[in-house]
Amino acid sequence: MKRHLLFAALLLLVLASGGCGGPKVYRDEGFASESPYRHNYDTSPETACEGAEFALLNQGYTLDAKAPTALKARKNFQPEEEINVVIEFNVVCKADKAGSVVFANAVQTTYELKKSSGSSSLSIPSAGSISLPWGKTVEALVKIAGETISDESFYSRFFALVSAHLKAPLK
Repeated sequence: MKRHLLFAALLLLVLASGGCGGPKVYRDEGFASESPYRHNYDTSPETACEGAEFALLNQGYTLDAKAPTALKARKNFQPEEEINVVIEFNVVCKADKAGSVVFANAVQTTYELKKSSGSSSLSIPSAGSISLPWGKTVEALVKIAGETISDESFYSRFFALVSAHLKAPLK
């Protein structure tokens, strides 16, 4: 009897600890004051966001949403025949004591083409069901990965292009 109770308690403990979920990624979230996701400009937030808009449009991004101090853009890539990658760029421009701060965040989402097939069947009330040799294949893009891009050089290149657009003379 004691052995059964001990086994049941041990089983409950294992089940309880296993139900805690996946990795706790928030534990590595540093909330550092220096960040690759921000850059200061000596312009108004509206002008800074306009520079960010030009930078993204210049690189082939399409605008999904735009406000005077925020925008969202995306670009599609197809690195392999059955793989599609989307980069979604979010930009927010805020006033600062020396001008503005531009916050940029890009999320890369990877999709894979998945195929599933099935056969057709025909049901006749008096004869029953008959399977036909014609099959159909259904294709769908399935999300297989997604993450915030954290590469500092990626954001450095973006902010450098924003700076170049802000300093460019009007033509």
